[in-house]
Amino acid sequence: MKVTIFSQISIDGKLTFGSGYSSKELFQLFNQKDTEYIHKFRGQVDGIMVGKNTILTDNPFLTNRYEENNNPARIIPTRSMDIPLDSNVFRDDGRTIIVTTEEGFDPIKALAIQELGKEVIICGKEMVDFERLFIILEEQLGFKSLMVEGGGLLNWHVFDHNLVDEIILMQLPIIIGGASNITLVDGEGYHDLNLTKRFKVMEVQTKENYTLMRYVKSGCRVGEAAMHG
Repeated sequence: MKVTIFSQISIDGKLTFGSGYSSKELFQLFNQKDTEYIHKFRGQVDGIMVGKNTILTDNPFLTNRYEENNNPARIIPTRSMDIPLDSNVFRDDGRTIIVTTEEGFDPIKALAIQELGKEVIICGKEMVDFERLFIILEEQLGFKSLMVEGGGLLNWHVFDHNLVDEIILMQLPIIIGGASNITLVDGEGYHDLNLTKRFKVMEVQTKENYTLMRYVKSGCRVGEAAMHG
């Protein structure tokens, strides 16, 4: 399964203006063509993964609004299942998979989610086991491609487990700053160059409102990570 981190960031790598702020504010700097590129990318993958905080803050549909009936499955990892049942990911006919833990599993909430036609997977004891989850998605559920549009913590988990094949960034020409503001990758971080995750620069395109940058994991063949759109 090919895993792509796809994100919109500032020059200094910020995703939002801070905890509790919606990433949608940055989208004001994009025009319709830019937004269409983002949505059509969703139509090229089998699944899109976002964290619980994205659902709570943005309440997105995570659909491809420019191509009818060409939407990815939505995958949302959460340790505690505390996602409102009136969230937009539960309100349409699209496929939604909630991934939770043994300790966080709530049978009553799970039943309510299933009654809405959505799915619940238990994967991990205290924390979501992303390595096992990605194996399940590929080998049991047939996913061939996954777009991760996470916040800093979700992105950290997939990078830390060496699960990312490709990174596509739409970098806006703005500075946000703030030590506590969410960046592309947060989490524990590394303090040794030998532990860092290595990628190769494959493409840089200057657009009207942003710079499009694509990277692939070192050792990945170029043909395995072609630019979309």
